[in-house]
Amino acid sequence: MSAARSGRALTDLPRVNAARLFLTGLLSSTGRREACLASAQSLGVAWLRAQGLDALTWHIWRDWLEPGAPAGLAELREGHYAAVAQAEVQRRELQRVLEALAAQGVVPILFKGAALAHTVYPSPACRVMGDLDVWVIADEMPKAQVALERLGYVESSKPKRPLALRRLMRHELPMVGTRPGLGLVELHWSAFGGEWFRQAACVDLAGVRARAAPLRVAGQPALVMSPEDSLIQLAAHLAVNHSLASPWLRTLADVTLLVRKQGVDWSSVVERARAWRLATATWRVLSLAVDLAGLEEARPTVAQLAPCAVRRAPLDRAANAASLVEMRDMTRGPFRFVYLLLLVDRTRDALRLLVRALWPDRDWLEARYGQGGLSVQLRHVISAARGRP
Repeated sequence: MSAARSGRALTDLPRVNAARLFLTGLLSSTGRREACLASAQSLGVAWLRAQGLDALTWHIWRDWLEPGAPAGLAELREGHYAAVAQAEVQRRELQRVLEALAAQGVVPILFKGAALAHTVYPSPACRVMGDLDVWVIADEMPKAQVALERLGYVESSKPKRPLALRRLMRHELPMVGTRPGLGLVELHWSAFGGEWFRQAACVDLAGVRARAAPLRVAGQPALVMSPEDSLIQLAAHLAVNHSLASPWLRTLADVTLLVRKQGVDWSSVVERARAWRLATATWRVLSLAVDLAGLEEARPTVAQLAPCAVRRAPLDRAANAASLVEMRDMTRGPFRFVYLLLLVDRTRDALRLLVRALWPDRDWLEARYGQGGLSVQLRHVISAARGRP
């Protein structure tokens, strides 16, 4: 069976069809209630919860479900009320964090859930988060860290990811709360962090910050990315950082609601995705949003960003609608690196990514081990070969 035919077969499975009918109906005003409810019932509350869609489902369909939820969906009510309580705790935490940062003269960019919950979702309870993502200017990172420490947060460090390495890769500085009502706040050097982006992408971070718009969240000042930048960031984060694993369909809901709530200049999306070398990653997620969430507005953009058939076929087979619906985890195993190589727009960047995975540059070695040189290079290669990089 050819890769293309096999890919189509994988997207025609009964659960995929049920998820397609459910998600398209949930996110549009034209979905047929009976068919959508039947699909939700067949998928089950546990599946909805695992996909992060249970609270949103109850909120949107509460007028249909409140009088008497169909068998198997009544549990959504309790989940939604729990989400309301959690969202209030997170709102108060975000208020305290932003207030503390403002006192230090820091106005951060909120992104992912911290921004989406307060801008595109019908209620923050529909988009609860595991952490708060905050992007600050590199020079302001020390002040931001001090502000959070005064609130009761402490840095969470890992031996294999020292501060110097996190800064080099523009990852995040995890700050864990030590007092009631405080969770995890991640202070980011960039919204596009990680070694893949350092080696294979070229994001105009200054441009992203310049286009960010002011927003008051929980009564405090903050910034949010433009809709076009946010869309590309969401797509790249799911495709690259999460390897199309958890949160699976929730990001498709993020993208679809963002487009329909705020509007998107699709020509700018195409231009920036190509310039930043994120065309393939953006295509992969938008194509899935068209297929599973009914985001037909993005179909012309998907056609413009599509990679060549040589790369498209294995991506279609390995990372498709079925992998999201069945919640497959591609973040582990040898295929993950092959998948990440397929996402790279330019061949020479893919080759550099491959070489640097085996033979890191001196900056990476010094950030990771505190020193460079041939002996450190060889030690790293041996450790990597043993599966302990």
